[in-house]
Amino acid sequence: MKLKRYYTNSNLEENQTIILDGEEYHHLKNVMRTNVGDHVLLFNGTSIEAKGEVKSLSKASGEVLVLNTKENPNEPKVNVTLYQAVCKGDKLSLITQKITEIGATAMTVFYSDYTDIKDKTSKLDKLEKVSISACKQCGRSSILKIEGVLSFSQILEKLSKHEKVFVAYENANQVSLFDSLSKNRNYKDIAIVIGAEGGFSEKEINALENINAEIVTLGKRILRTETASIVSVAEIIFATEK
Repeated sequence: MKLKRYYTNSNLEENQTIILDGEEYHHLKNVMRTNVGDHVLLFNGTSIEAKGEVKSLSKASGEVLVLNTKENPNEPKVNVTLYQAVCKGDKLSLITQKITEIGATAMTVFYSDYTDIKDKTSKLDKLEKVSISACKQCGRSSILKIEGVLSFSQILEKLSKHEKVFVAYENANQVSLFDSLSKNRNYKDIAIVIGAEGGFSEKEINALENINAEIVTLGKRILRTETASIVSVAEIIFATEK
């Protein structure tokens, strides 16, 4: 039987006792009806996962003994960072969930010229929980590293440090992301930049080209920002894992 997965922010080492409490313990004890002696899987946001045995259950917390640890084989071979312009509603939550499942490493949220939301706030605090939940579902151990909200000039500096940078642009008509990846699948660190609902300004595209970002199309149809993010990350992971 497939073991249930639980998140902890503790280090995972063999023979260590982990205390589960809060939402994770509620799920273990009251939802899954776990008993003393049952085995579970623990992860802490890194690439490591641990098999553990439940040793005690109290009203508010439980003890799990780590039996062994290993590298999670479900982690991707390439580091993919999504640079996502701020978008409305719950779109960031949807993006976080799906790109965690697909295999992204990190997401940086930024403001651009055509960003509709200008209040300089974006609810990023809840996104870690979304990523943890996605890891439980898909079998990953590494939760998404989330940063933001940054200015466009700030992300230009960060982008320059990646091995390869792609920018999905609705007005690009020369090279598709798929075609570019077909020519070189051996990147180990890739950034993909996705604009807001209004896309990128010409000034922003010029600035991105100046740091050697490759401007690509995602196909003949114009995608919503959340769709573009999910599609582009999926293409990168698929291409580099073949």
